[in-house]
Amino acid sequence: MRQKLIEEIKKQGKPYGLYFEDIQGGFTLTQRSMPQAFQVLPVLVWRVYPDGRPDELVRGIDIVGTPLAAMNRILLTGDKTDVFNGICGAESGQVPVAAAAPAMLFSEIEVQKRAHSLNRPPILPAPVDDVAGSIKNAGAK
Repeated sequence: MRQKLIEEIKKQGKPYGLYFEDIQGGFTLTQRSMPQAFQVLPVLVWRVYPDGRPDELVRGIDIVGTPLAAMNRILLTGDKTDVFNGICGAESGQVPVAAAAPAMLFSEIEVQKRAHSLNRPPILPAPVDDVAGSIKNAGAK
């Protein structure tokens, strides 16, 4: 799927593409009296370059759009289905939900800057496995 993304970036002549690794949820507007729209809240987004440069972490963007327009831009789907578990806000309260879908490659997707990006990069790097094991074992004595 990654190679197909890079091929599509080159085909469109774009400087980079976006790879959405994980999401935390989102919402949809589906009432008849309102425009049909959705917003997805990504957690991990990477800028992928077609020239082989390392991927760059992108912060503070959301996926937005209208369902029909987005579905018409699916170029490819993966073979493996992943499951997302979340909470849906309904008139009766918060309801647990699950959705299952494969990875998807879109020819185009709308994104917007998040109003207030609360996600900040970590201050310290992640611990190394052997250091974490030493710290964990020291506390067990």
